[in-house]
Amino acid sequence: MSKLKLKNITKLYEAGDSKVEALRGINLDFDGSGFVSILGPSGCGKTTLLNIIGGLDKYSSGDLIISGVSTKDYKDRDWDAYRNSQIGFVFQNYNLISHQTVLENVEIALTLTGVSPKERERRSMKVLSDLGLGDQAKKKPNQLSGGQMQRVAIARALVNNPNILLADEPTGALDSKTSVQIMEILKEISKEKLVIMVTHNSKLAKEYSDRTIELLDGKVLSDSQGNTKQKDEELTVAKENKKTAMSYFTALSLSFKNLLTKMNRTIITSIAGSIGIVGVALVLALSNGLTRYINDMQSESLAGFPLTVSSGEQMMDLSSIDYTAMMNGEEDEFTKFTDEDVLYSYNRFSNTEAHINVFTDEYMEYLSKMEKKLPDAINTISYSRAVNINLLSKVDGKVALYDT
Repeated sequence: MSKLKLKNITKLYEAGDSKVEALRGINLDFDGSGFVSILGPSGCGKTTLLNIIGGLDKYSSGDLIISGVSTKDYKDRDWDAYRNSQIGFVFQNYNLISHQTVLENVEIALTLTGVSPKERERRSMKVLSDLGLGDQAKKKPNQLSGGQMQRVAIARALVNNPNILLADEPTGALDSKTSVQIMEILKEISKEKLVIMVTHNSKLAKEYSDRTIELLDGKVLSDSQGNTKQKDEELTVAKENKKTAMSYFTALSLSFKNLLTKMNRTIITSIAGSIGIVGVALVLALSNGLTRYINDMQSESLAGFPLTVSSGEQMMDLSSIDYTAMMNGEEDEFTKFTDEDVLYSYNRFSNTEAHINVFTDEYMEYLSKMEKKLPDAINTISYSRAVNINLLSKVDGKVALYDT
């Protein structure tokens, strides 16, 4: 039983109507330990194969079997746990965080597994010391040589004690002497773990590898089965995928340190953001203030022309009305409409209605309790009281009512 098995793996990249087949029916078995090198020209699928093994990319068809378990039904969290607990990555460009120290770069791999800060430091210092970097722990990456930075990357990959170490061109950016040092380190690691390396340097690969695989156009061109040894206990016990989660404190700490290292950009961004927020606030304030000002102007203008409800009482001189003429229809000469059979007449007195509003105490109490600020209805309510005296006078036998 193999530790890692690729069964008829195919990878397609689609771009519109065109399809590129990066891997074509790859079948490979890997044991629990050993040093395996994957060779081939650029574009043959080496890095794609490495990414699929590491869970960074998903295969289009086939199956990746890990310790006898198929990954066809793996969800995103399963891949996250697999990458964090079973895989260690070593990249050509190191991918170190520039504002973190060497120790912090190595520790970051342990922050997702819930390891305590004290234990993180202990394990990180141990792996750095094993790689000859114990005295460089407090330095920043830009203070190290290329070979030292690559060893830091290897330390970061090993600190979680993964089963598989994947190295993508680990010597590509190094000189020949430093490349040999890195290969010696990987060779030593391969005694206990499975090391899979992608490289163009066939000389180093054949010198240090237990097994070399050559790819061409997405297919396995050759596979030299070397003296890789398989440990029985590694085949039967699958490493448990631990839950991956970074604590809030760690996330905040990393974010804060990142801000401090880019202080100028942070200040400029903060000022620009503040100006934007203040600008939006000013626009909203002006808009709100103008709206309130217009509403107040409307209220004040309309207050000068109130809707008045009066008693409806009309004072008139009844003695001046000739009721006899009204009854006989002699008051006016009405116009006749000769083009119709029916004549219509209008008498302003007979068509006039007078209504008197009686303002009782209950009605006045109702007015006093009315809502004074009804929207679009009432702005203010005011009323006044007056007493009218009915003054009658008799002149020449006629009675007249005077308006007081």
